[in-house]
Amino acid sequence: MMEPLRAKIGRVNETLRPMIADSRLALHGERDFGVEMVRALSATIAEMDPIMSNAKQLRTEHPGIAKDLDEYVVQAKELRSLLEQLRVMLTMKRLSLQEDSAHIQAVSRWASTLQSTR
Repeated sequence: MMEPLRAKIGRVNETLRPMIADSRLALHGERDFGVEMVRALSATIAEMDPIMSNAKQLRTEHPGIAKDLDEYVVQAKELRSLLEQLRVMLTMKRLSLQEDSAHIQAVSRWASTLQSTR
């Protein structure tokens, strides 16, 4: 069981690295962060749920996977921080778009009123 488990954890860790890099780029406005990225992250994290729920037992039974599990935990913590920052950024962007929309509507009403008074 250890080798397929170790391979799975290794694959997930390898998959997460570029996703974390892409999340950092998105935070700096250099990459889009959309639904596809959220789905990919969710699917990758979901693969580890059963493993992490038994991590303590697995570490005892298979000490050779401890390093891989530790790497996953470090990446998961970094990802959690990045996702929180992205959530705040996207919330602020949404608020800005709502303000812009309200401004455009006000200008439109003003232009309509101006046209009707001429």
